[in-house]
Amino acid sequence: MMGDRVIVWAKVWGIAATQGAITLCWVIYNLYFPSLLVEFGFSKEFAVTLLIAENALEAIVEPIFGAISDNQKTKIGSKIPLISLGIEISSILFILLPLVAIFTTPTQLWRWTLPGLAVLWAFAMAIFRAPVMSLLGKTAPTNKLPQAASILSLVGGVIGAFRFDAYGVILKLGAGFAFTIGSIALLAAGAMLRLLNPPSLVRSEDEDTIREEARNFFKFALVCLTGISVAWSLRFLIPAVQKSLTIAWGEANTKVAMTLFFIGLGLAALPVGKIATKWGNSQGILLGCILTIIGSNLLNLKSFADANFVLTIIVVVGFSFVLNGAIPFVLQLIHQSRSGLGLGLYFGALSAGISFFDVIFKNLINLPPDFNLTGANLSFLLIIIWIIIRLILI
Repeated sequence: MMGDRVIVWAKVWGIAATQGAITLCWVIYNLYFPSLLVEFGFSKEFAVTLLIAENALEAIVEPIFGAISDNQKTKIGSKIPLISLGIEISSILFILLPLVAIFTTPTQLWRWTLPGLAVLWAFAMAIFRAPVMSLLGKTAPTNKLPQAASILSLVGGVIGAFRFDAYGVILKLGAGFAFTIGSIALLAAGAMLRLLNPPSLVRSEDEDTIREEARNFFKFALVCLTGISVAWSLRFLIPAVQKSLTIAWGEANTKVAMTLFFIGLGLAALPVGKIATKWGNSQGILLGCILTIIGSNLLNLKSFADANFVLTIIVVVGFSFVLNGAIPFVLQLIHQSRSGLGLGLYFGALSAGISFFDVIFKNLINLPPDFNLTGANLSFLLIIIWIIIRLILI
């Protein structure tokens, strides 16, 4: 009967709106905050260190509040109160960041207020991401989750493309206006979620299911390993693709090329989601890994320079299978009663993987320039291993 259920598109768009607001805030933060720190007398290296610390913090916070949201759902029938609290705190802190930078002077007292607020904001943002994304499990039957998730990928990909700000659109707004837009977007998305997700009746068997699922450490370990591997695939693949597009488009057009690449990832999620729904999400991720490995390796061969556009499309489609399938993979593996914890562990592992990469691979190891492609290949092979284990043993 689950397969006969339809996707509740209104709720999917509500979750996607929140995903978009989260992405927009992080784009604005990454574009402006390093400059704000420099104005306060900190170095650019400190800004990078702060971001690594924030990722490490998220690795701890996300699973904790994911689990709290599951317990809240069992007790009061809704995760929305926790989500709303996180969104409201994040919105207030987000608007305070430029205000502190603009209206205070970097004296000994105020100087550390700015990075302190940034850490608090990152903490608040980590409170509600996993609970929000776990709501996706209630919008569609299990087999149709990749199609539902494609809307999240579309919104996240298109808005995330602004991280390159190819035409300086966001930077032209000014810090105060840009942060205000981000704050309002978060509040509006939170209001939309509350409207579309009223409290539901609590089922008495949920507590027994929660205790049973909490003991299934193997599933949670698989989620963590997948999150770390996806993080490394992102960190290794994007520079490799950027290098190839720079050669093909020219250095002056690199930002435009990367913007189009991320928009392509978002748009590709729509057909990719339908294909994964028909073939199976795990099979879709496996196909995506293979396509990405083949496409990215051929992109770096001079003998295939004339096929650059086609190979880039192959990488876009393949990587979209992987990114779009990640959240459905967790929701299909972990029971709905523990979906907050499951996604908290996934996002936490994702943040931990990025933090580890920035500390170890990027800063402490003198890697050759071409190692990005090798690292990407190894990361996708790891993802393939975890998916095969999922198909065989669970």
